[in-house]
Amino acid sequence: MSTGTDDGPVFPALPDVSRCVGRSPVGFWWTKAQELAALEPKRGRGWHSLRRKFASDLMNVPLKVLCDLGGWKNAKTVLQCYQRADEGQLRQALANRRVRA
Repeated sequence: MSTGTDDGPVFPALPDVSRCVGRSPVGFWWTKAQELAALEPKRGRGWHSLRRKFASDLMNVPLKVLCDLGGWKNAKTVLQCYQRADEGQLRQALANRRVRA
């Protein structure tokens, strides 16, 4: 995943910092973070749930900007897999609609 401001990864691998870190260290970090936060392991909670939250929380930014921030190469992926509107967003969208006479 690139930061969008340079060509380096956000989580570089060692010793080759031009490459992204692999799955194993990230999995270890996730498990350790869960333990430190005293969270019970739960199915569906993980890296992709964070990416879904990130994409959903930033629904109000232009899709191109979101893709650059999140490292998505294809906006279709964001729309199909990551963005999820919550009840509050749906209600707000309905409240903001124009009433036609």
